[in-house]
Amino acid sequence: MKKSLLGITLLALLAVLSGCASASGSGKAEYVYSFNIQPAATHKFHTDVVAPWAEYVEEQTDGRVKIEIYNSGALGNLATAYEDIEGGLYDIGYVSPSASTSTPAYPLTLGDLPFAILDPMDSPKVLQPFIDEFMQDEFEDSIPLAISATDAYQLITTEPVETVEDVKNKKVIVSGKERVQLVELWGGVPVTLGIEENYQALDRGTVDQTTYTAIGANGFRLFEAAPYLTKVDIGATTLLFLMNERAFDKLPDDLQKQFEEDFGPKLSELNSKMYSEGTADALVQFEKEVADKGGRVIVPEGETLAEFRAPAGQIWEDWVKNAEKKGYDNAQEMMDFFTETLEEQGIDSPVD
Repeated sequence: MKKSLLGITLLALLAVLSGCASASGSGKAEYVYSFNIQPAATHKFHTDVVAPWAEYVEEQTDGRVKIEIYNSGALGNLATAYEDIEGGLYDIGYVSPSASTSTPAYPLTLGDLPFAILDPMDSPKVLQPFIDEFMQDEFEDSIPLAISATDAYQLITTEPVETVEDVKNKKVIVSGKERVQLVELWGGVPVTLGIEENYQALDRGTVDQTTYTAIGANGFRLFEAAPYLTKVDIGATTLLFLMNERAFDKLPDDLQKQFEEDFGPKLSELNSKMYSEGTADALVQFEKEVADKGGRVIVPEGETLAEFRAPAGQIWEDWVKNAEKKGYDNAQEMMDFFTETLEEQGIDSPVD
């Protein structure tokens, strides 16, 4: 009888200790969320942004929340990211508004307008006020966690591009209506392919050029297939980080508050900082990688650069017309707010 009572006492004590261990983070997580991203685990977006963020969330919640990262678009590609997150295919992900123009994220394509936002550190300063002003009631089955951007897009090419003339009649991979229009106005032939198809298309000669960021180009080793980079700073690509609403609603109030007030801003901070601070190093790395192939980084200046930027005015005007056709009667108001915010943040607009 005494042995039995002792055994019961020990089991009870172990149960209490087990509960304490779980609460302190050494036990099984209460909430496990999937985070789908397009780059591989070797890409800086994984190593410097998503992985540290996942660790931060786990630490700050004492292990109650665990983030499982799925690389290389394992759970879905960027083209369907908005629908996939809303539908619960995965819990957390990011949307490129320019790749999701049939969704409520469309107004954020303003952030992808040519030569608008060049530094990702400026993206949340400009676009978060825009979301607060125009998009508070737009998201039904997802929760906006953070807004950020990539580093500016450049031209990565198989042959050197010194001027706009070197783009004419060349096949150029590009995404987003406004950037497609830019390549057309340069005289190039736009080709729409997924990020993961860039390398193969350049390597096989299916295309001549691609528009992509320096950090991204290094991450996908595009320099092996296209040893020239022309630094024209077309503009950053907006990244809207979303969380499935049902997954968010499962969290107790204290954890919801952490996601809204801490984890979302932290994700934006990590992403913006990595892409902003990594650009210069990425350009140096690209040039180093292509040195033995005769490749180089080309930096247009003066009138040459102005010629690359010249189509911006028409594209910005057309954005308002296209948005109105989509049913946004306040498109001009959105554009005015966007340009005014750029000015308030000390960001030069390419449009007079």
